[in-house]
Formats: sequence, C-alpha cells, structure tokens
Amino acid sequence: MEVHFNIVRHVFDEIEMGHKIFFRPYDDADAISATANARGFTPLTAIVRLYRWDRELIKKAAGKCNLLNEVVIVDEVTPTLLLVPRAREVSQVAQLTENLIESASKVDCNVLHFTHFGFTQGRYPTQETQTIMRVLGYYTNPSVDDFNWGGEGNLLTERQERKKEGVRLDLASSRKVAGLQKIIWDYDFRRPNSLIKCINKLNSRKHPFFEYVGAMALLD
Repeated sequence: MEVHFNIVRHVFDEIEMGHKIFFRPYDDADAISATANARGFTPLTAIVRLYRWDRELIKKAAGKCNLLNEVVIVDEVTPTLLLVPRAREVSQVAQLTENLIESASKVDCNVLHFTHFGFTQGRYPTQETQTIMRVLGYYTNPSVDDFNWGGEGNLLTERQERKKEGVRLDLASSRKVAGLQKIIWDYDFRRPNSLIKCINKLNSRKHPFFEYVGAMALLD
C-alpha cells in the first residue's frame, strides 16, 4: 500500500464562507471515502453535486452511518462511496480506520480517494492523522520497513537489540491483509506546514519506535 498526498485548492468564496462547493475527483479511484456530513455545503455534498447522485439516498446513508457509528458502503453509486462517521473522540479513529480499510477490501477497491482532510476548518487534525498513519502502517509490506535504530554508526545495546526484534515480531504478528494498493489522501492547500509537522512528529524519536516504523514506509 502507498499513500499519495493530493493538494486540494479552494476558490475564494469557499474560503470566505467556509463552504465547500466544488470537488476535484481522482479519475483512477475505485472508491471515495468521505465524512458522513450531508447537511449544508460540505465536502460530501460537493461530491454528490459533481456526480449528480441521488441526494436523498446519500442523506439516508449518512444518517445510518452516524447512527450506527460505523463505516457504511454505498454501492448504488459510481465510484463506490464509503461513508465514515465523524469520530466523537480521537480514541475512535483507529477502529474507524480499520473499518474503512476492511470496507474498501469488501468492494475490491484498489485505489481509494481519501477526502476527509481536504477542507480543514479550525484545528488541524494532527492526532487523527498520526493515528490513521499508524493503523495503515500495519498493512504495509514488512520488507520495506526501515529498522534503523539509534542513528548510523551507533552500536545497539543488547537491550535495544531485543527491543528491535520485539518490534519486528509485533509488526509481523499484527499485519493485516487488504487489497487496497494506493490511497490518494487529500490535504488542504492552506495547511501544508501542518501536514509536514504532523509527519515529522510521527517520525520523531519522542514516539515509540513501533508506532511509526510501519507508517513511514507508506510514504513515497
């Protein structure tokens, strides 16, 4: 699996009013994931407007998604729509991410257009982004993981060697199979520095090694 970050630009009116009006699709995507907010001028309603989908169908699906607090597959439309409820707490993000990947696998999705952070208002979702990346890291190919430890030229202590091997075993035992090959991850053109800081923080030594080693292997 690979993650490609896709810059999303907005017109003046969208920025001034805080309303998302237009959506730019990724032509190779088999499915689109969006937050289940079908009221007002949201990214989801912009997607619906572009594809001319049945608005009542999407509203009902979004309502069901938020009521059940789980990912809902809308396969009556093309490309397939995967609705994700808004996480009430950051602690829910990991489970919802797993649900999303499992749902993408159910519909044989190879390329997923991930639209959730393409129009960010207020606080940048740093914790959410890091959590999602960590979860996605468990779907990567173990052969591309970078297990450098302590910097080049530094000899590892026996304790560090044991911990490093523990990381390998943890990742190997936790790997999950998914048919998803690529994620097109939308990000707001106004927030590139926030995204960069988020990724750098994920790769910081302040975080336990096993939390980011798989995630960083996703990036191309």
